[in-house]
Amino acid sequence: MDEAEQVQDGNGVTILDLFNAVRKHVITAVVTLVIVMVAICAYTFTRTPQYTATSELLATYRSSTVSGGTASSNAGELSSGANYINSQIQTYPQLVKTESVLKPVIDDLGLDTTIKGLAASVTASNPDGTMLVDISVNNPDPKQASSIANSVAENLRKQVTSTIYSDEGDKIISPVNLTVVQQAYAPASPSSPNVKLNLAAGLAVGVILGIVVAFIKDLLDTRVRRDSDVTAVIDAPVLGSLSRNEAYAGTSPVIISRPASREAEEIRRLRTNVMFVLPDEPMSNVIVVTSTGPSEGKTTLSTNLATAFAENGSKVLLIDADVRNPSVSKALGIEGAVGLTHLITNRVSSHDAIQRYWKPNFHVLPAGKQTMNPSILLNSRAMKALVEQVSGAYDYVIIDTAPMQVANDAAVFAKDGPELLLVAGLGVTEKKLLKQTGRELSTLSIDPVGLAMNYGETEKPQKGGYYYYGDESDDNGKKRQIQHKKSEKTKKD
Repeated sequence: MDEAEQVQDGNGVTILDLFNAVRKHVITAVVTLVIVMVAICAYTFTRTPQYTATSELLATYRSSTVSGGTASSNAGELSSGANYINSQIQTYPQLVKTESVLKPVIDDLGLDTTIKGLAASVTASNPDGTMLVDISVNNPDPKQASSIANSVAENLRKQVTSTIYSDEGDKIISPVNLTVVQQAYAPASPSSPNVKLNLAAGLAVGVILGIVVAFIKDLLDTRVRRDSDVTAVIDAPVLGSLSRNEAYAGTSPVIISRPASREAEEIRRLRTNVMFVLPDEPMSNVIVVTSTGPSEGKTTLSTNLATAFAENGSKVLLIDADVRNPSVSKALGIEGAVGLTHLITNRVSSHDAIQRYWKPNFHVLPAGKQTMNPSILLNSRAMKALVEQVSGAYDYVIIDTAPMQVANDAAVFAKDGPELLLVAGLGVTEKKLLKQTGRELSTLSIDPVGLAMNYGETEKPQKGGYYYYGDESDDNGKKRQIQHKKSEKTKKD
């Protein structure tokens, strides 16, 4: 199923879908609106103003014809005359553009144009249900527009009433009489361009086109960009968001390397929210961390979250269960050759496999070397027994597992009681893969306890360049107020 089909799932595109698309791509929508308005303004204000002058003629039927001085008239003649005018008057709009009408106009007024050029500026019409002929002329000069309109009307009258009915010099009176009933006058204001109408139309088109472009851009965007993109697929609360910052790329968690930083506060906020949402059930203190795909920052979040729990005084065990691609030991800068795989297979004791890190209450169990099929290893009774054992021995157990698109180890753990924390990397997570993960979790009846976002946009500092992070325990256990001024490096970030 492609992205277009995915959007059309369910009830199709809704007003809310369009609103969310515009909100996510508001800059694109605004730029589109500006481009349309600039184009409309350029078109409107660079055009030469045109003035329209209109003259009007009335067609009537001569009830009598002159022939040897005898006149006759009756009702039947009048009826046939009306029908005759109706048939003839329909040809006059085209007759107006002919050489016989326009050539005299050019000669009389001394116009520097051709018959074809003049015809392009002249229009004639016969309003429905009337015997009227309206002749309109567009010209940059309002006086010339009226002069041409009057001249065209006069020459059309001559053609209809006499010339086209003459027969080799014999004067024959036309059955149709054209009378100018309204002369053309020089207009006071231009008829085009219509500035107000053009700007209103440009604004309407710009708004509609902006919405369409934003929606298409959202439709073609294969990655999540906002929290709402994730919560629309996974029904779970967003417990925290980690900004995109090089501080997370170090060999130690930010709470250790930069305890008073914005990034450290992000982790503390996530820790607090996780503590609040964990249910009071057996093994709910075991938190399984996974993501949809690789490179979404799940290991970074796992190590930092475990450190935040340890900072708070809790006894914490961090387990690297991503034995296919171990990364916890590298992230913490510790030895990872011996670990989980050796402990489960009884090749080492817990004393040899589990390492203390930073504080006495913070323990780490690296993945160790892969020696057998990871799925068999992580689904074994020994693994389940280990999870149950450490759940009772520690306040919190953080298990870093493989991404769901690599293996469903996280789902296997979560089915036995631990809580699942799903990590999504903004700008990294693929929408299609996220939906697959959501369907798989739903099929297994696994509800994540929450969501954690990575690579969010860094918020601007408070006015004055200060960040306030509240109380923090120093190395002596004393509470101190932290008010940390921006460093030059943070400014660059």
